[in-house]
Amino acid sequence: MQNEEKSVSGIGGWLILVVIGLIISPIRVGNLLITTYAPIFSDGAWEALTTPGSETYHVLWAPLLIFEIVGNLGIIVLAVLTLWHLLMKSKRTPRLAITYQSWMVLFVAIDFFAADLIPAVAAYDDTDSKKELMRGLFSAAIWIPYFFVSKRVKATFVH
Repeated sequence: MQNEEKSVSGIGGWLILVVIGLIISPIRVGNLLITTYAPIFSDGAWEALTTPGSETYHVLWAPLLIFEIVGNLGIIVLAVLTLWHLLMKSKRTPRLAITYQSWMVLFVAIDFFAADLIPAVAAYDDTDSKKELMRGLFSAAIWIPYFFVSKRVKATFVH
């Protein structure tokens, strides 16, 4: 049994995919924040969307945009924190990885359905958001059970 634990211990196997995902995720989300959300505050979009009486105003725009920015920052923080603990082989890694996956699914699901409360968004068939929701659900369906039952996870993150 001890020899089997050593053979599946360490950052290898399927954990390599987790490491890659935790490296790519903050880069992808950071790019999204810079290219999509930062311009909202410099091109007049924030004022147009959040000023009562403007043509594009809706009461939910401000809370939705703030929720999206905070939620995406949360993804970055959780990804970096999880990656750090994973590389340090910390016993907190499984819990952080599960929290990260859960955050992703909850954030994307809430965002998806909350955005549909704004008529201008609901009228637009947003296939990218649907894909993101499905990707998050699929990812969580794989990785959350993995962190609960994997022999490698149990053998690697013990201290």
